[in-house]
Amino acid sequence: MDTEQDFLFFNPRIATKYNPFYEGEYLVIQTYPREHKLMVEHRSFDYKNAKRHCELENLAHDYTSFSLRIFHDGKLWEVNCEGQPQSISKQQNWRVAQEYLEAHYATHTDAEVVVCQCSYPYFSSLTTHISNSGESMTSWQSLTCLVRDLGRDIQTCPNCNASLARVDESEDDDFDFDDQVSPPIACIGCANYHGVEYDGNMLVCGIHAHGWDNENCPDYHP
Repeated sequence: MDTEQDFLFFNPRIATKYNPFYEGEYLVIQTYPREHKLMVEHRSFDYKNAKRHCELENLAHDYTSFSLRIFHDGKLWEVNCEGQPQSISKQQNWRVAQEYLEAHYATHTDAEVVVCQCSYPYFSSLTTHISNSGESMTSWQSLTCLVRDLGRDIQTCPNCNASLARVDESEDDDFDFDDQVSPPIACIGCANYHGVEYDGNMLVCGIHAHGWDNENCPDYHP
């Protein structure tokens, strides 16, 4: 028998969230702040419609950025000025394995799903080991946590090769991971990057206050 939840799928906005992506489909996705799952705001096969929707979303949000992608050959691609696939996007539809999501939301574990600056999610947990001198030591261990790639010990991001080393909290009593903000992918290594909060609002740089909306900023300066 049908339930109330079943009838929700008659709402196109709800149903499209569960439908698979199709070849040539344009997606307006949230690129900042980064989440461990892909946040899709709009889907369309019309390039101009999708581009316009992306522009409106960026105008409507002060602290959230959106970008346009196209689904091609099973992956998300950035698009050129004509709406054609240009380069593979660093941000993809990553799917975190359920066991790692459960550990992430558990309140009694020193572990969480962390999102790399490029959008790649990985699992970080505080582990204890014995040093050569016999002392008990704790350190952060990074593991792959995707449905199709899980449990591998990693030191660098498999997606962008960035270091995943984390500061030991015991070395700094004032250290708070909630205060750490990774720069947008387009800002890594840029001399213009500022990345300081003012009254709770992040200023990415003086040229693009909220960051550039894709991975290739025209004002990048090494």
